[in-house]
Amino acid sequence: MDNELFIKNYLHPSLDGLDRQFILPLPDDESLEKTGEFIVQSHCPSTYSTNVIMRYERPGDGTRLVEVYKSSQNMDSGRFVRLVGTMALVKKGYPFLFFDAAVTNINMQTGEAADLSTRIAIHMPQAADSGRFALMENLSRQADEAALPWGTAHIDALPPFWGPLWHVRMEGVALDAIERLRLFAWKAYQDSCAAVPPVENFDYLPVQVQMILKNSKAEQWQFLRMGLNVPVEVQAAFFSMLCAGV
Repeated sequence: MDNELFIKNYLHPSLDGLDRQFILPLPDDESLEKTGEFIVQSHCPSTYSTNVIMRYERPGDGTRLVEVYKSSQNMDSGRFVRLVGTMALVKKGYPFLFFDAAVTNINMQTGEAADLSTRIAIHMPQAADSGRFALMENLSRQADEAALPWGTAHIDALPPFWGPLWHVRMEGVALDAIERLRLFAWKAYQDSCAAVPPVENFDYLPVQVQMILKNSKAEQWQFLRMGLNVPVEVQAAFFSMLCAGV
């Protein structure tokens, strides 16, 4: 092996494949500073799953925002689930807020092909009941003012500390709605943190274990049911970037 050839050609940074015209404005463009960008990709026949993950922090108070642009697509059938601006928000001493925004052409209940739809879900695991209720009231008020349809739901498979999720479901590709709801989630989270003092030595481990070790396995099977082959290792890596850095 030629040493010079090895040094020059061994491994080059790959293109992330993300068309940057679809990146949504940050909820707080002025004070959030970018601190990292990550790319995770898998190819398991016949599915490519590509994750572009960007991390930001607000120096003034340490609020961290991680956002995700992801496409998991069966290249033969054309079925896909795409995350557009999914976010994790966390301020030290306060629970995470997760904002999931998915555009898909699959029926999530049956796994069959379906018309395009957009689903946004917001949840704040480990929050006190009063804090979670206030957050959802805040989101509902903002959604009503914007004439966006909303609802709440419980997921039995998740532990009790997870609590209910607040959601919006729309037909088609509703990127404008995702953009507005990102702003609503940011405002509601800031209001939630301002309402109570931080918890010293807040224990984030229950959420991290649930997402990285348990949700990654559950979502692997959900993807398979929809005709998508996304390995548990990739889901675990994706979840770890959302919540492991606190």
